[in-house]
Amino acid sequence: MTGDERHDPGPRGTRRLPEINPALHATATAAAGGTLVIWWPAFTLGAYRAVFFDDVMTLWAVATAVLFSGVLLHRKVAVPWSGWIVLVVPSLWIVLAMVTPRSYGAYLHYLMVGITMLGAPTLTWLLSKILLTDYAHLPTSQRLAAVGVTVAVGVLAYLLGRFNYLFLTCADFDVSGNNTPPGCAPGPPFHLT
Repeated sequence: MTGDERHDPGPRGTRRLPEINPALHATATAAAGGTLVIWWPAFTLGAYRAVFFDDVMTLWAVATAVLFSGVLLHRKVAVPWSGWIVLVVPSLWIVLAMVTPRSYGAYLHYLMVGITMLGAPTLTWLLSKILLTDYAHLPTSQRLAAVGVTVAVGVLAYLLGRFNYLFLTCADFDVSGNNTPPGCAPGPPFHLT
């Protein structure tokens, strides 16, 4: 055991686990937050070739909440101009979808996919910067690592969606309340018994 791995005796003679390194805490929290935003849109893009509206609305809701918080506290906090842009883009997409003729639907869909997939890692960075006090003290390499983990999980989720037939069946999608994607594997749902 090294000097950094001190164990304090706890109640009833048990030992506590070593404290989590603050850099790991901040990096992992930022990465986990980002992956919660990106994994399902990436999976559905792989499985259905689409990002569902509720995923876009989730991104919009989070971005708008942070945007409104920044506006309310603008005299006390400084949000970089690039952060304001990231926070406004999901709302701009909704306005664009409202005013654009339906004949441009495919173009809007690809724009929505791009905003969602690029916006999630960027929003992760911004939210981490705002919400995690330890994040500001991390070296740039660890901040980029958190965004990189978010991107990597997004790519993996896309691949899992694309190759869902290797580990899921059409019935798995049915049981979960989702439509069956093209090319899913026939068979009963996966159950742990």
